[in-house]
Amino acid sequence: MAVEVRQVRTKAERKEFIRFPWNIYRNDPELGKNWVPPVISDYMNTLDTDVFPLYEHADLEMFTAWKDGEMAGTIAAVANHRHQEFHDDRVGFWGFFECINDQETANALFAAAAVWLNAKGLDTMRGPVSPSMNDQCGMLTKGFDTPPVFLMLYNPPYYNDLVKNAGHGIGQELLAWYIDQKIIDIERLRKIAAHVMKREKLSIRTLNMKDFDNEIELIRDIYNKAWEKNWGFVPMTDKEFNYLAKNLKPIANPHYIYFVEDSDGRAIGFSLSLPDINQALRHVNGNPFSPWGFLKYLWYSRSISMVRTITMGVLPEYRNKGIDSILNTHIADYGGQHGVFASEMSWVLKANEAMSKLAKVIGGKPYKEYVIYEKRIS
Repeated sequence: MAVEVRQVRTKAERKEFIRFPWNIYRNDPELGKNWVPPVISDYMNTLDTDVFPLYEHADLEMFTAWKDGEMAGTIAAVANHRHQEFHDDRVGFWGFFECINDQETANALFAAAAVWLNAKGLDTMRGPVSPSMNDQCGMLTKGFDTPPVFLMLYNPPYYNDLVKNAGHGIGQELLAWYIDQKIIDIERLRKIAAHVMKREKLSIRTLNMKDFDNEIELIRDIYNKAWEKNWGFVPMTDKEFNYLAKNLKPIANPHYIYFVEDSDGRAIGFSLSLPDINQALRHVNGNPFSPWGFLKYLWYSRSISMVRTITMGVLPEYRNKGIDSILNTHIADYGGQHGVFASEMSWVLKANEAMSKLAKVIGGKPYKEYVIYEKRIS
């Protein structure tokens, strides 16, 4: 039977779209061991064009594929006008791809996304990007034997074959670095950090939760300046950044969020790490806000043993001066003192030699790999 592709139009269909992955992962014991179900309410908001601030400058379309009367796959297409303006290109994005192991179904989904993006005047499709480069992106190609950390994606190995067989090539390769803080030479790192701080007349402090809004503004300003030249980067609007901050605030531990300041008290760098709450979320089946789900979330949150360093940023004039060593020393130091001996630094462009060198210096190993695929569509 031919594959039928439908556009998602109603709230009920959007929820059906979000719930589809349960059919993929819960029916496979190996995948089910490591998959972390998405928080349904979060995805409902992320895919709501009236709620998620990205869609003030981007268009979204969602598709479901049906075969033999049953849903067989999902994909979302995004035309991010801010990306096009910033990079002066005609690249569109696809994400939220889930599919049975069937090439015909995958081809139908990619074709629907390509037709829609092409109609928006775009000539290239890139993904998975769900729904922007500031959110979840990259298809897992190595490291299927361990669960994803918070805000990182997981997928069956066969997804890569479906994408490649549909004519997509590698756009960029990404790495996730695992850092075992038990083997870090923390004394050596402390000496390096102290030397850099003395030489550059710097100080370090944690985020002030009582002044959260202004602290977030500092992070936004440094982030946009520090990452401006990076591949795929699009500066976040105030609304986007504030929305993200509001959602992350409840899980933030200020002792994992650091600012480095110069002698005048100006913030010149930051590091943002968060507890890996996926270790708790994997037990609540996508519903941490239900009464039973919330109790389970609280119970498993007590034993979170890992953090994820999501991003660091240093103002351009302070690059290559060892500021990263100060930030990493304090993350490792605090974690070690509180029984958190593992961290993931992700994601990092495989081509970013400077970040890879930094990860190696602090004992990191690249234990997961991801790909962002690209395909010309006109």
